Formats: sequence, C-alpha cells, structure tokens
Amino acid sequence: MFNSSIAVLPDPMHSKSEERFKAIGQSDDGRWIFVVFTLRMRSGRKLVRLISARYMHKKEVDHYEKETAALQKR
Repeated sequence: MFNSSIAVLPDPMHSKSEERFKAIGQSDDGRWIFVVFTLRMRSGRKLVRLISARYMHKKEVDHYEKETAALQKR
C-alpha cells in the first residue's frame, strides 16, 4: 500500500480498550494515505487489525508536511 517510508504513531485518544496506531505514507501514485490499526495476538502470531484506511485530504497533507518539516529542523 505504501511506496516509501511511513510514519507510525500511537493513537491513544481514540480507544481506551486497546492500543491503536496511525500510519501516514504515500502510495505508488503519490497520494497520501492515512491508516488506523491495532495489533492482535492469535495462535502465537502478531497480526494487524485494520480499523480504517483512506486517502488524506489536502488540509491534512499540508498539516502533516508542516509538522514533519518542523521536526526535521530540530
């Protein structure tokens, strides 16, 4: 799904019962994708449970690019 490196961040605000994560990255055609997921253990194997996946809106992309640029300056 993702073409290049991705940012994976914890998402504690959206669930009290399980640890959730959000991932942001670009597809092969350059569109930004936002994914929410959790990890589950089944039969001794760690599995990814997808909660949501969608293309990001322009406003979200602009915010993400601004935030990552500020982090890179540190």
